[in-house]
Amino acid sequence: MALRIVKTSKYIDKKLLENAVKEVFSYLDEEFEVNVKFVSEDYIHDLNKKHIGKDEPTNVLSFNHDNNSKGGDIVICEAVVGCEASKFNYKPEELSLLYMVHGILHLAGLDHTNEVDRAKMELVENKILSKLGVKIERD
Repeated sequence: MALRIVKTSKYIDKKLLENAVKEVFSYLDEEFEVNVKFVSEDYIHDLNKKHIGKDEPTNVLSFNHDNNSKGGDIVICEAVVGCEASKFNYKPEELSLLYMVHGILHLAGLDHTNEVDRAKMELVENKILSKLGVKIERD
């Protein structure tokens, strides 16, 4: 497994991150390089504006290394995770795991640009998270 933690999380320890990545790779039946960085609101706001065109902070962003590989970088904003956890009554650890899984699935080519793709991606996320003991309710 190729997981590199560029900046650590206050919500998830390295072992739990490794377990989450292993579960995703097991589900996908493949492995690739994943770099993860937990960042500030200002940092992710700048990335979101520059790369996505949205002038606001977000919870997670994924960037493929290049067009020919599935590996890449996942950037998670812990301040946004903390706010969302409070708002939706989840543990920050649970949402951090969701966003880690979500980011890796994006790197593997899954997306949620329409309702069918969104439902498929959420189903995959829920299967993986359940193996980690996490249940996320969605509307």
